[in-house]
Amino acid sequence: MALFPNKPNHDYKGSKIAIYGLYPIFVLYIFRSLVHFLSENAGLVGIATIKELPIIDNIDPNNLVYLFASLWGATQVSLTLVLLILFIKYKSLIPLIYMICLSDHCFRLISGLLHPLTDEYYINTPPGVIANIPILIYFMLMFYLSLKKRST
Repeated sequence: MALFPNKPNHDYKGSKIAIYGLYPIFVLYIFRSLVHFLSENAGLVGIATIKELPIIDNIDPNNLVYLFASLWGATQVSLTLVLLILFIKYKSLIPLIYMICLSDHCFRLISGLLHPLTDEYYINTPPGVIANIPILIYFMLMFYLSLKKRST
């Protein structure tokens, strides 16, 4: 199975498990991207349980934080749309879809290492922190399965 087929089409030869493995990923991506993009606090307070910052000199720093989180959500919406289009139109690109998801997840982990938030920033441990390693393992397994040719 080629990661970059010469002619993208519906001729997918990898594991069928990898096809069905994209459905929960798309549900997660759609939910996450829309929450970050559209919700009032970009999902940072209600879902990620990040504490709000104090207002200083009548300036609310949370507005800036929510703006950047919403911009990030807009990027997530764009990525999700592109991945959905690739999946619907070109099944032969499923390995590439998994590679993009795996790369995105690795970049998120690196960002967390570069700019770590300690416990005092959170009300509770966010679901994203708890799920980081299981999702990484899931992406690696599904990427492998998407490249593995089905036995005939």
